[in-house]
Amino acid sequence: MKNILKKLAILSIIALGFSGCNQNNKEVKNEEQSQSVADSTTENSKGTLYFIPIVDTGAYWSPMRKGAEETAKKLGYDLVVKTSPSNEAQKNEKHIGFINEAIENESKGIAIAPMESNIFLNPIKEAMNKDIPVITFDADLDDASSRTSYVGTDNYEAGKSLGINGAKKIKENSITEGSISIVTVDVAQPTMIKRMEGVKDGFEEELGKDAKNFKWLEPIMDKDQAAESKRQVESQITSNEDLSIIFSLGSEGPDVGVMEALSSQDKAGKILHLGFDWTPTWLKGIEDGRITAIVDQDAYTIGCEVIENLVKAVEGEEIQSEIPIEVNFVEASDLEEYGKNKEEQMADTVTE
Repeated sequence: MKNILKKLAILSIIALGFSGCNQNNKEVKNEEQSQSVADSTTENSKGTLYFIPIVDTGAYWSPMRKGAEETAKKLGYDLVVKTSPSNEAQKNEKHIGFINEAIENESKGIAIAPMESNIFLNPIKEAMNKDIPVITFDADLDDASSRTSYVGTDNYEAGKSLGINGAKKIKENSITEGSISIVTVDVAQPTMIKRMEGVKDGFEEELGKDAKNFKWLEPIMDKDQAAESKRQVESQITSNEDLSIIFSLGSEGPDVGVMEALSSQDKAGKILHLGFDWTPTWLKGIEDGRITAIVDQDAYTIGCEVIENLVKAVEGEEIQSEIPIEVNFVEASDLEEYGKNKEEQMADTVTE
């Protein structure tokens, strides 16, 4: 009996030891997280801001990051950039986690590109309820009162510009009827929804009564995977011999996928292709006509304006509910020269 009691006593001591270790580990982890935030705040800094883009690589997102970083530094704030790869399986959840992290770390302000309006609404409202200003960029919430401001492209108007110019190209090439394809990363993304609406309205506005001679095919969604958009565009070309124009609405997946499909189906220069945003990828399609023209967002300026206005909000200044940044229309023949300036705006760092 004594031996049994002795063994039980020893087991109790061991269990207490493990419990103490676990508690100590939690305390150490919390201390490390706090220390990490403290380390990110430099001496004489006015505080830390969080910048949460969908990704931070490529010809659109990289200049935006650079603009944000340079502006934060100029205004005396530290900037924490948080994002995840385009193929992240739980991307929405991960980015909501970044908002929660910013709240826990008492960030002065948050700038975020919400991938889906409804999913990001409550986390953003939670930050606002804690008096942390939140600026959305690239995409906005349906409920404008739930954030401080939106800075960036009016995606409907940008899409409309693309649609109008696409229709002008149709008329220039004496095309009087046919099918139209739209290729997107995700048909549920607020940016893509607005761009698609704008493209259709602009195209139909420019063509007037002749718009009825054109048929809109089911939009393609590739989740930013070029092989998927290539496969689907090839299928549409095969099934629709009258396919006359393709609108790719942004990101490298649709851009590459459409161009590869045009090449594989021997349709380079035969089917018009209007794209969204500058990328060096376009340079490969100028000579053989795989790209006709693009509209391009001024990503660097968006990054600058996001942080500049976030700081204004943090410091108590009233800012506009929407701060639009205009897009540029660029013909294929001008893309090479246009791209030289864009390359100078690329960020030096990316999130690992």
